[in-house]
Amino acid sequence: MSEKVSKFESVMVKMSNVVEQKISPPLIRFGNNRYMLAIRAGLIRIIPLLIIGSFPLILTNLPVKSWADAMMPFNDSLNALFNMTFGFMGLYLSICIGAEMARTYKLEVTTVSVVTLVCFLITASPVDLVNGTISIKFFGSTGMFTSFIVGIVVAEVMRFMRDKNIGIKMPRGVPENISASFSSLVPMAVLFVFFWFLRIVIGFEITELINRIISPILILADTWYAVLLTSLILCLLWFVGIHGGSMTVQGVMYAFLFSNISANAAAHAAGLPMPHVFSEPFVFTYGMPTGIGITLPLILLWLRSKSARLKEVSRISLIPGFFNINEPILFGAPLIMNPIMFLPMVFGTTTFGMMYGYIITRLGLVNAPFIQVPWTTPVLIQPYLATGGDWRAVIAQLILLVVVALVWYPFAKTWEKTCINLEQAEAGKAK
Repeated sequence: MSEKVSKFESVMVKMSNVVEQKISPPLIRFGNNRYMLAIRAGLIRIIPLLIIGSFPLILTNLPVKSWADAMMPFNDSLNALFNMTFGFMGLYLSICIGAEMARTYKLEVTTVSVVTLVCFLITASPVDLVNGTISIKFFGSTGMFTSFIVGIVVAEVMRFMRDKNIGIKMPRGVPENISASFSSLVPMAVLFVFFWFLRIVIGFEITELINRIISPILILADTWYAVLLTSLILCLLWFVGIHGGSMTVQGVMYAFLFSNISANAAAHAAGLPMPHVFSEPFVFTYGMPTGIGITLPLILLWLRSKSARLKEVSRISLIPGFFNINEPILFGAPLIMNPIMFLPMVFGTTTFGMMYGYIITRLGLVNAPFIQVPWTTPVLIQPYLATGGDWRAVIAQLILLVVVALVWYPFAKTWEKTCINLEQAEAGKAK
């Protein structure tokens, strides 16, 4: 038996080494790229806007007839708040990404943010002087990827011109804010003329081109194999102690998941079918309720454990677990780098949950999430809010928790016996 266990552990160690040495390094390099860091930080900056903008969707979509009738007169007013947040996501992102890129290169933050905003407006929606109007077509998620490109180009040009001393230099003694304003005149003029020439003179619609390029990727990012690959990499990275979410859900996939939730919200507000399944709230509904590995059932299994260690760790982990914070159980049990926990951790919990959620959503058994709610929203409440009051999603998550408890059970008992034996051996040595 010990030989079998030894072989099993050897295989698990080899797999962990492959993940740590082959899979994680390129993902870490990509995720820590200065552009990805700025884009991710910019997206995180506007999350509070989207959460506030989601409240009107919650208020106007609760499945209670008396409530719906009472809210009917206020729907247009409430949806105006939704449109001013979700509908202007690309515009706000241009400001945030400009600011983040400025911090990366130690440029003047306000100036770079304003220049990025102006260049985004020139590129995505130049003013119609004949009619005195400006189109907001690309102010929402459809202009999101344009804001990424414009923010990066603006920062790179301004950094290059600063490093090459191209600009107006004010004499010493001039206040810093005045000096910064004058030093930005030349790069500002270059950037404005560049984007004006592309969009107005040549008529080159960058946003349309970017969207044509991105559209196939967005479709691929909403397939079952994208869900499966993302969840497997997420779990494998976590298993070897690397924060997999920062590489996948909040890393490589973040912009696409953000775009998907925005498109879903816009479609629902317009009374249209929601086009996407895979979004950030989807991950927390089916992939990570109570945290990576869906660990609340495991915590409950160990609350009365005969192992002092597991009992204490579970007691400490219980309350945070309800709010999707499960580092105490991950590192305290531990689940991380624990060969016995490899199979459920990587295949039987989060990965299973994501595929389960994808299938039932595609079959129309539950609504796709379309409301951005805080990731710490408690289990069973989160799916109700994220799906606009779909009670079927709550039941689906409850079923998932029960199934995951059954998956965890044999492995939990095996590890519990190991811990009890170790504790007894240590107690014997102490005597």
